[in-house]
Amino acid sequence: MHEGQGRREYIVTSDPEAVARVRASLLRTLPVAAWAGVAGAVLIASVVVLLLLSLGSSASQLWVLAFAWPAAFLFYDARCRFAAIRRLKRTWAVKEVSPVAMHLSAEGLLCAIDSAPEPVFLPWSAIARVRVTGQGLSAVRVDLTPGVSATTPGVSGLHQPEARMRMRRTWKGGARLRFAVYALRQPISEIDQALGHFSNGRIGIR
Repeated sequence: MHEGQGRREYIVTSDPEAVARVRASLLRTLPVAAWAGVAGAVLIASVVVLLLLSLGSSASQLWVLAFAWPAAFLFYDARCRFAAIRRLKRTWAVKEVSPVAMHLSAEGLLCAIDSAPEPVFLPWSAIARVRVTGQGLSAVRVDLTPGVSATTPGVSGLHQPEARMRMRRTWKGGARLRFAVYALRQPISEIDQALGHFSNGRIGIR
């Protein structure tokens, strides 16, 4: 823990070089996945058209059309993927690689999601539990208390598409935010102590 902006806080850091490598890898692989979806949609659509032509005016055409929906789904999915890639490129064009993965303070937890333009801030009252797993590539899971959303007072950053993509609903009625930390620098036991300290013992890594 150290003094920062007039108050004590704890910073969880990652390896900027590892983050830069992941960025470069994603910019290479994500377009390939998107174009693969387009290719699959074109293939399915072509097969459907050929079947329709071969059947002529037969009533069986209706059954063939029933198999056309995967092509529409793949086209839509590819469109969403290309839109996400464009947004990612715009974000990384102006957002420098930062070694900061999380900020812990008396006010709450600040999560730096690299693909999102802005970090996500959660007051301690909005957090039910935190879990950190893995070595090298670490997965952070933050379970929110039931009812917490992007519009909850004190919460910021959850409205971003990149944050919403990492949100999952839980069976208890809450939501769960998951994101990756590349080459975590601090030991998990130390992060656990900091969580307990700033949340007054309510939050720990479980």
